[in-house]
Amino acid sequence: MGSQVQTECEPIKRSPLLNVLMEVFCMVLDLVKVLILGIPVLLITAVRILVPSKPKSIRGQTVLITGAGNGLGKAMAHEFANRGSNVVIVDVDLEAAERTCEEIKRDRTTKAYAFRVDVSSYDQVEAFVDGVHKTVGPVDILINNAGMVSFDFLQDADETNINRMLDVNVKGVIWMTKHFLKKMIERKRGHIVSISSLAGIHPLPWATVYSTSKHAVNGFMGALSEQLRLQGHGNEIRTSCVNPYYISTRKDITDFLKKPRFGILSTDYTAKAIVEGILQNETTITVPKFFGLGVKFSQLFPTRVQQIIRDYILREYELNSA
Repeated sequence: MGSQVQTECEPIKRSPLLNVLMEVFCMVLDLVKVLILGIPVLLITAVRILVPSKPKSIRGQTVLITGAGNGLGKAMAHEFANRGSNVVIVDVDLEAAERTCEEIKRDRTTKAYAFRVDVSSYDQVEAFVDGVHKTVGPVDILINNAGMVSFDFLQDADETNINRMLDVNVKGVIWMTKHFLKKMIERKRGHIVSISSLAGIHPLPWATVYSTSKHAVNGFMGALSEQLRLQGHGNEIRTSCVNPYYISTRKDITDFLKKPRFGILSTDYTAKAIVEGILQNETTITVPKFFGLGVKFSQLFPTRVQQIIRDYILREYELNSA
């Protein structure tokens, strides 16, 4: 029997119009899937806003807070201790961290530990993480709170200050998260929180570099949340990104904000709101909540309309005017 010559078949060519129609059809199917899966989620979210679920218990758990020697970090440490958590106070100022620990242990049975760490240093963070797990034990909630703020127009900003701010506000968050995340994945539990700012979702012209660093924190936490979901850890390891309004944590901030349109938040109020959001496993926490909705609403409009909102609603042009 003679051999037959095999010829290679060419694929059937579809017309460009058919390709477009197929793409449109697939897109419509995907949109239908989104509606079917998304509408129940929206309904559940609406119900939870009206009737909040029971907060998770953190009694006996260990909460580590950077930059907790003073200000917001210190107030959060007290809030967590009030709810029965053990707290690890991390600060570049060891004396301030130790004072916070003494205050926490004074009238409570919870444990408190103080450590000096410069979170912008990869080597210091790496050594600290290994040590804290040996001396304290596993960390259940990591709160990246350490940060710097400076109100400067870009052309007036000092180069050294810019580098230091980016190192602390951005690299510090990444280094701490990177090392503690490994341990949390091994334990299949944990919660990573980063304190950003309203300036991280609403660009602040009075603090260009600071606003840039906080936008980076929001981007990092959003990407991390999706990474964990993609890797199958989304239900085991929670993430929260916090965007508070101006807080009365430092005198130089209150001195700069001569005429804010809205009142400056107290440290205790902000700390309590943040802790409550964490206990509800909220992915994004804005303080006050309606500010976040306002920012999202304004972003629906063209740039010129957003500028009008800045001028007449937020009145940013007179924020620092005498």
